[in-house]
Amino acid sequence: MQLDKYLRDGVRYHLISSDDDNVTDIIALYFDWALRNNKKCILYKHAQNLKELEFFLEQYGYCFDALVKSGKLLIDSAYNYFVENKVYLNTEILIKTINNAIEEGFNGVAVVADRECFFESEYGEEILYQYEKKLDDIFSNNPISALSIYNLDKFGVDGFFAITHLNPNFIYKVINEIFIHNKDIVSFSYEEALGIVYTFLKRREKSVRESKIYNFISNIATEVSYKKNEGEIIETTLKYICNTSYANFGFVDMNANESEGITDLISYNVPNEIIEIYFSDNLKKKTSVNFDRLKYWLINVNELDKHYKEIFNRYNIASSVVIPIKYDDNIFGYMWLASRDTNNSLFDNAEFLYKVCETVAKIILQFKKYKKIQDSMVLTSKLQALGELTGGIAHEFNNILTPILGYVQVLREKIRDSELCNYLDMIEESAKDGAKIVKRIQDFSSKRNKAVEQVDIDKAILHSVEITKPKWAYEAQVEQKKIEMRLNLRSGSFIEGITTEVREIFVNLISNAVDAMPNGGQIEIESYNEKDVVIIRVKDNGIGMNNEVLSRIFEPFFTTKNERGNGLGLHIVYNIINSMKGNIEVNSVENKGSEFIIRFPRRARMLNDEEKIISSINQKRLNILVIDDQSQVAAVVSEMLEVLGHNTQVVNDDEKIIETFDKNNFDVVICDLAMPNITGVQISKMIKQRKKDAAFILMTGWLGKLKNDDLDCVDYIINKPFSIEELKKALNEIQKSIDEEEAVS
Repeated sequence: MQLDKYLRDGVRYHLISSDDDNVTDIIALYFDWALRNNKKCILYKHAQNLKELEFFLEQYGYCFDALVKSGKLLIDSAYNYFVENKVYLNTEILIKTINNAIEEGFNGVAVVADRECFFESEYGEEILYQYEKKLDDIFSNNPISALSIYNLDKFGVDGFFAITHLNPNFIYKVINEIFIHNKDIVSFSYEEALGIVYTFLKRREKSVRESKIYNFISNIATEVSYKKNEGEIIETTLKYICNTSYANFGFVDMNANESEGITDLISYNVPNEIIEIYFSDNLKKKTSVNFDRLKYWLINVNELDKHYKEIFNRYNIASSVVIPIKYDDNIFGYMWLASRDTNNSLFDNAEFLYKVCETVAKIILQFKKYKKIQDSMVLTSKLQALGELTGGIAHEFNNILTPILGYVQVLREKIRDSELCNYLDMIEESAKDGAKIVKRIQDFSSKRNKAVEQVDIDKAILHSVEITKPKWAYEAQVEQKKIEMRLNLRSGSFIEGITTEVREIFVNLISNAVDAMPNGGQIEIESYNEKDVVIIRVKDNGIGMNNEVLSRIFEPFFTTKNERGNGLGLHIVYNIINSMKGNIEVNSVENKGSEFIIRFPRRARMLNDEEKIISSINQKRLNILVIDDQSQVAAVVSEMLEVLGHNTQVVNDDEKIIETFDKNNFDVVICDLAMPNITGVQISKMIKQRKKDAAFILMTGWLGKLKNDDLDCVDYIINKPFSIEELKKALNEIQKSIDEEEAVS
């Protein structure tokens, strides 16, 4: 549509826009008219996309950068111009701008000014009204024309029409068709034209509002659909509401049923003073009382006490509402919203926002329901992934533990000093504990049956006391509290279980006892027998527990230690004891202390292979090839074999395996499963092809996904880390097989 006949000096139009249409094409068309009439173009922008303006100006043959560089087009901030410079008060700034343009050789100025910035400051409709009145004289006496942009989504149809009688010229667009109302060029009377436009814009406003509601619900449902918990869902909802035209800031109090604390407060752009008043003036309590009678609470600024009214005015709050995030009897919090917009009151949107909060409450309920199902599915997936991960961890960790355990046992054969031997015992026990921890992780992830052993209960307790000594002795001393450890271990019994797990029981109980004695105290551990049962009592004189805590101490994740605990220690203790067919009971009195009583079935004493003393070396000295890319592992295995009386040779490079094997007459090959370029299984097949009667022992901490067919050429598997007794047992089995084959032949 040609605008030339409508645009001239002295005329200013209200350019009606919305969030969905920033009318950049009309601005470009207007600047084209102005440039052809040698006018200086000025854009006081707020939300305009300059890239779009550049595009539309190019359609008229202009280069945006050239226009700016030549001074024909000036881009400035509407906020700075109107609010910071206060041009609405000092209109001499505008007259000076016109005169400067004339001095530069222009015929006048053409101004595009975005009014939306008024609604993000303390200036509203009244300021604009007074400003429009002042413009009448300026435009009638100076070479200036203008487009004043009004965003109806911010300003409102009624607010816009309140100032139309001061300037009844306006431009608006429906789809791609531009409509112009000019008081001097109309087909209808002024009143009829205003009525037509007003009716159209009201219908448009309703249509846009309904469309926004549908889009709002759709978008917010999409936004919250992938959130991890109810806090994130509520936070996303709050931000989304405040980033639309419904509110400027707000917060959600998630402690809906508590009277104190701000721990679960979610806020967005809220001044701290507002939050402080909410709690300090006990508004929180008043809020919950109101919702016994109301769906939502509309806060009328004019009806507030002077104190609150001053605060609301200080932050330019025009309307405020409090809405419960509630469905049926489930309340997840209260949402406080505030708006500075005088034309788009929260009162008008309260019912819609109530429905939004109710929908969010429904989403949270469904989220919790399906989260349980999802968690169980995720757990299954995690266990599968954990199985994959622990295989690699086990391999690397066992490679570290193997030389530690091996050299300890080699040193034991060479050292006779009793004190040094005691140190070696502690190192050996710790290395074995490390190996068993890896196996426990594997057992957990793959649900394999655990290999039980006979555990010296008194020895396990003593070791636990030593392990926790830094906590109850050294740390306690630093914290200036004295903790006395008293032991009366007289059971001398063995129980069936896993040594590492048994020690974990008492490590947890001792640690808990220390935590329960903030000012120091005494821990007593006693063990004794009653018929076929071993009884252990762990007692402290700490702060004790009340009945409620006592009833929940074995629940997973229940803790009274806040950030110092995860609530799993006693749950693990309970599960270990239960798996060993034992039981545990607790007696506790507040401010007097607690006592844990544990009962295990006694077992008859039986020696296992690791406890047998090496009384003699094998009758036959074997030639053994040790293959491992970890040189320290290969070296310790070689030394262990030499202690057992065998000849060894080591290969760390998998490319030299066959060459070394072919040059020597080896009886046995001991090889790691994971070599850099080839697996131990592949090596076993290559060895058997060259010498069928050569025995092959595979070293590994994890067999992974190997099938039985893959182990056809493997004679024995020994798990890392292994002791010298286990290595001897493996060679004895190999020697036994060799002897049987020789006897048959």
